Amino acid sequence: MRLNNKELYEFFNEIDIQVLYHANTVRTSITYFEQNGLLSRGAVENGGLTQTYQSSDSVDKILNVWNDVFIDTTDLHSYFGRQNYYGPVLFELNIDLLLNEDYEIWITKNNPIYWNVDTTDENRYFVSVEELREKWGDYDRQKKMITIRNNSTPILFDHVRRVVVDDPRVTIPTNNEEETHVFNETQSSIKNKIANDHILKGKFLTRECTNCWCRDNYLDQVKVNEIKKLFL
Repeated sequence: MRLNNKELYEFFNEIDIQVLYHANTVRTSITYFEQNGLLSRGAVENGGLTQTYQSSDSVDKILNVWNDVFIDTTDLHSYFGRQNYYGPVLFELNIDLLLNEDYEIWITKNNPIYWNVDTTDENRYFVSVEELREKWGDYDRQKKMITIRNNSTPILFDHVRRVVVDDPRVTIPTNNEEETHVFNETQSSIKNKIANDHILKGKFLTRECTNCWCRDNYLDQVKVNEIKKLFL
């Protein structure tokens, strides 16, 4: 259900959505840094590039979203007051990317993890900007995901306002029984990939997680291997 790019852009301006968001792991984000843009998981795989495994990968292929880039209309970390489940690196994008007619944009009515193979496109996606406008308040914010369909080339960082990296002040044990501060490792990994002439140079911001459940959740609910998967 492709939406009209210009009408969608105008609607988001009407409801004061000026920024779009994509969160990911450090490993996958570094691939984006190297390719100068966001990529679908299918495009990363086809290019023989590196990305973090997700439990939904096999289902995404069956449900025909493997080649789509997913973008949120709000920063879910701030919205829910907890960590973003997809990773600690958040790309903030200007909505002017919606005006690029090369981007085939659909918007979901729910996260694909709740779909099944028999779910119709009408139940998966909004069929028009008119329907989106009429039913905007009927669906939870996190369920309405922008998908840029059939992506094969980078969604360029020209659209990026800034990149926010979470510092939940969490340490984890390493093999030699010392503690590793995960944000320090994250910061080091990113710095090694951002040269002085990189388009994102100067656009990074650290979010110190002091007013949310991010740190507590990582310490109490997230296993060490999962933290490593997100941050290292």
